[in-house]
Amino acid sequence: MKSLIQMQAVIEAPYHEGEFLCPWPVSEFEPFSMIRLCGDMTYPEIGLIFAQLAQYNQIELTNDKQAVLEQLLEAESLVLPGGIQILSEEKVIPPSCCCGLETWREWINFLKTGNSPWLGHDPSPWVESQGNVIRVWSDGGIEPIKNAFYVDVSRPYFKRALMLVEQELQAFLFSIESWAQNVGFTGSNGLFQKFDDCFKIGRRHTEV
Repeated sequence: MKSLIQMQAVIEAPYHEGEFLCPWPVSEFEPFSMIRLCGDMTYPEIGLIFAQLAQYNQIELTNDKQAVLEQLLEAESLVLPGGIQILSEEKVIPPSCCCGLETWREWINFLKTGNSPWLGHDPSPWVESQGNVIRVWSDGGIEPIKNAFYVDVSRPYFKRALMLVEQELQAFLFSIESWAQNVGFTGSNGLFQKFDDCFKIGRRHTEV
């Protein structure tokens, strides 16, 4: 039975013990929880994404926010733990360990190639095409799992859901510059461009 699903671009919240120290305001969070990326995020929520971006790429969150964000600009490449999360009724299939936002366009390529995007391991979600039905499995992408569940969705609806993910990511992308200006970073446009270069979000990355 095909389901109506919601697809969300998400980032894993950073891990920390004790007080989380950051040179700009961040929202409250639970370590390893999933944070949805969209255009309606508050500045502290965007700040949390950039705190994770720095921490995950081995950049220390010192008191000098200008220096921290400049190191992001100077990095050869950037990655973020997360990806695309599937929600259907009571079922949730999040990206797993070692899945990153930087590979999110593999979901779009799947519609052309039929090759499942990489969704991480422990568990190992995966996606398969069955004609006009797309099946998203909760596990079994690396080796067969007996108790894995799945969500079925029609190919046209799956494609529309992906388009909404892309739109939400683009809305988030265009909020980066105003966030950077709000925290007083002088290279706000460069930060916008760097995020787009590393995560391929803007329209210039979309095939016509």
